[in-house]
Amino acid sequence: MHVLTVELTIKAECVADFLQELQQFSRFILQQEADCLRFEIFQDADDPCRILLLEGWSSRQYLEQVQLLRAYYQPYFARVHSMFAAARLLRHWQALPLEHS
Repeated sequence: MHVLTVELTIKAECVADFLQELQQFSRFILQQEADCLRFEIFQDADDPCRILLLEGWSSRQYLEQVQLLRAYYQPYFARVHSMFAAARLLRHWQALPLEHS
């Protein structure tokens, strides 16, 4: 599984609206995309403007070459782009095997 984290900073006056949009969008992704193995939303306990997405995908190749090119991302980002207080920070993670002794 390929893991993607997305760190977001949302304008304080937009947090409630953004979370509503994000929850609807994440439910849609989980229902429509079999290659989405995990999608979790976290909010910073000390700064509610900071949101972390934790996504699990079948592969990085699928995520970059298929998923992120889906047409439904354009209207979603058009709705939420003005709510961002800073640029999104995307990080890609790979699982390391556990060593057994």
